[in-house]
Amino acid sequence: MNLDEFRDLKDGWLEGEGGAPSLDGLDWLAATFDRHFPDDLPLPYLYPTPKGGVQAEWSLSANEISLEVDLITRQGAWHRLDMNTNADDARKLNLDDVEGWTWVVAEIRKMVEGAMV
Repeated sequence: MNLDEFRDLKDGWLEGEGGAPSLDGLDWLAATFDRHFPDDLPLPYLYPTPKGGVQAEWSLSANEISLEVDLITRQGAWHRLDMNTNADDARKLNLDDVEGWTWVVAEIRKMVEGAMV
């Protein structure tokens, strides 16, 4: 599913539950992602969240990464799990700020480069 398909979701899309994502929020996320996420990195799989947000997920080597984006507050909840060691880390990010995206890109790049070693 891509972000354009999220535009058709209505309140109740998830078995009578689930909030529809904000159209302005989807526009913001698409523009911000295009501006800050480089073309040389793998794109995430995208899923709508029951609270009207978007979850991005990457499976990179032994790492499972998710970034849940709140389209209203423009905050992100990052979580990474190393499937080999069960080590994990989590972080809250301001995705309306270049520093938040810089951090995400650097982390994804580390995982991609680590997979090539």
